[in-house]
Amino acid sequence: MTPEQENLLFQNIGQIQAGQTAILEQLSSLKQDINARVDKLEDRVTDVEKQVTKNRVKMAGVGGAAGLAVTLVAEALKQGVLN
Repeated sequence: MTPEQENLLFQNIGQIQAGQTAILEQLSSLKQDINARVDKLEDRVTDVEKQVTKNRVKMAGVGGAAGLAVTLVAEALKQGVLN
């Protein structure tokens, strides 16, 4: 192999290494971006779960209050208080 061919070989190897490094950096950047998006989605899911739980508690409270009111009205009717 001539010195010129050797020089070209080393240049090509250097270009390949630079290309591989650039690809790895892009993959790392993509991974960070995906992880950030997943974290945001997890936060949103947590917020939605909290809101759903609050709504369920409110609905249970309203349902319980309505049931109690119906029971009281029915008892009052039995006793003749509301006639």
